Amino acid sequence: MSKFRVALSGHFRNNKGVPALPDFDLHPLEADPDIEYFFVDGDADTNTMTAASLEGVDALILLDELFSRDSIPSDGRLSIVARFGVGFDSVDVTACTANGIAVGITPDGVRRPVAVSVLTFILALSGRLLEKDALVRAHHDFSIRGPYMGQGLVGKTLASVGLGNIGAEIFRLCQPLEMNFIAHDPWADAAIAADLGVELVDLDAVFQQGDFVTLNTPYSPETHHLVNNERLALMKPS
Repeated sequence: MSKFRVALSGHFRNNKGVPALPDFDLHPLEADPDIEYFFVDGDADTNTMTAASLEGVDALILLDELFSRDSIPSDGRLSIVARFGVGFDSVDVTACTANGIAVGITPDGVRRPVAVSVLTFILALSGRLLEKDALVRAHHDFSIRGPYMGQGLVGKTLASVGLGNIGAEIFRLCQPLEMNFIAHDPWADAAIAADLGVELVDLDAVFQQGDFVTLNTPYSPETHHLVNNERLALMKPS
């Protein structure tokens, strides 16, 4: 019986052939005697997987390359495209559906890391960390610290566009900071919002009231340029 053949898109390796994500555990693939895995490069000019390179492949684990209608191999063997991350904008889902190819994402894999990254930015901005770092590296005297003290977070408003997997996790992480929470999401679960202490508001209110605004939405035609000059002008001077 032939093995189940799993292709990993080429960007899982760097230009030296070394794993680009050392913590990405390939042991389950290596340990299964019925699975064969290998790396497949996409087209270098378009960053798109090619149909020819995916002939004879049962499953594709896709990093940040694109998978288009033209990426679908003609042998009909490919059964799933599994995105490493979230969002479907890099995959032609309609074409996959028409050809019986499942498309998967890994929401639990990015929920906490992305939320932690957002919290990191909030803390860095409120504490003016980058400016302080530059001052220290320039060997400025500590006496000039006054204008760079930053601001506390207690009572400030954290606003999110989106209250899904990642948006909700950000509010969970920020619970101890004693901030006010608001969010806009037409599809938000009111029970989850209430449990997190998040007030659901309209989109403009997010920008008007938020001291820190975080965007946690899929990229789509509806969200394209959701943040524009008009909405930025609604924000507080701070």
